[in-house]
Amino acid sequence: MRGTEISRHVEAFSGSWPDVLSDMQEFVELSFLAAGTKRRAANIRVLIARPLVPSSHLQPHIAHFRQAISAVPSCRIELRSTDQTVHTIEIEYRR
Repeated sequence: MRGTEISRHVEAFSGSWPDVLSDMQEFVELSFLAAGTKRRAANIRVLIARPLVPSSHLQPHIAHFRQAISAVPSCRIELRSTDQTVHTIEIEYRR
């Protein structure tokens, strides 16, 4: 897209599992409230830290989290694991 500016906001979370997902969901919701109508999300990338969460403990928490943030209009949601020691959310906005 010509003339489209992309900006990115990254936040790290280190809370306990699965409570940290509430903090992460709140961050996404507040980010979009703060952005108002000036920006629209292009991508929401959620990176879950493998060292903090065994794969056997992901469900059903991740499914509920994904459903909660999927209400954000016009964006692509990506969930991945990472070897980092914190969970991270990256939000890319278009103007």
